[in-house]
Parts: sequence; C-alpha cells; structure tokens
Amino acid sequence: MDNLEKFILENRAAFDTAVPDLKVWSDIGRSLEQRPLRRVVWMKRLRVAAAVALLLTAGGAMGAYLANSGKEVKSLADVSPEHAEMERYFNSEVNEKLAQLASYQQDGFVQADMQELDEVYEQLKLELETAPAGADEQIVQAMIENYQTKINILEQVLEKVQTVNPNNIKTEEDEISL
Repeated sequence: MDNLEKFILENRAAFDTAVPDLKVWSDIGRSLEQRPLRRVVWMKRLRVAAAVALLLTAGGAMGAYLANSGKEVKSLADVSPEHAEMERYFNSEVNEKLAQLASYQQDGFVQADMQELDEVYEQLKLELETAPAGADEQIVQAMIENYQTKINILEQVLEKVQTVNPNNIKTEEDEISL
C-alpha cells in the first residue's frame, strides 16, 4: 500500500466533513462572472441554426412527398401532348373495332381478353406514377404496345368472324332476345 492511500484511509472521516470556506465559493463565483460567455452564446446560436436546418429539411421532404403523391397519371395524355393525340387515335380504333364486332353474332369471348389488357394498362399507369426519372419512357412504350395488342386482337377476331360467316350480322330480334 502506498503512503497516499494509507493517509487517505486513516483520515477518511476528515475528508467527508470538511466544508470549504466562504471565500473559496466567492472566488469561484467571481471567476465565473469574469469568464466571457462567448461559448454559451455560440452554443445557443448553433442550436438555433440546427433547429432551422431541421425544420427546412423536414419541410422540403414533406413538400416533395406531397408533390409526388399529387402526381396522378390518368392516361397517356397526361404525359405529353404527342401522347395525347396517339391515345385518341388508339381509343378511336379500339372503339370502332369493338362496334364492328358487336354487330356480329358472337360469343363475346373477346371481352375477357380486353378486360385482361385493361388491367395490365391500369398497372402500367400505377407504375408510371411512381417511376423514377428516365424510366417513364419504357412504361409509356409498354402502354402503347398494350393499345396495339388490343387493336391486333380485335382485327384478328373481326377477320375470323367475317370469313367464317359474313352474313352473321345481328338483327333487331337478336338484340331484343338478349
């Protein structure tokens, strides 16, 4: 055991009861008053700057989120004017072919295919809403191919119906019985 440890152990009680003189406390108080408060002021300014930076970052993130969540693509027309014209053309072609097909007596088996293509188109619209920049052109191309597929299916069915029985046109009596 070393001399210092021995001394501390023997005089332990004196260490616990000793109270510093009032002069010591007044010297400590004076030294604190004389010390410049630059560090305290600097820390307050730093806290304010950090709070402002945090608020700006949170506001920017919230604004970006709201801006992206408000982006709703309803069709190709919402992407660009060129695509709007293309979509009008495709829709008119599909509607025209569906109208032609409706004038023939047929089982309506094409409706299931059209429904499936419509579901794929809806999924593509959802993907387009969340697509990162640059990837939207691939999705737009897939949407165009979807329209082309619809038209091709309708053309093939019409051709088949017309070649099998060209006189198989619905009459008013057929419409009433349906």
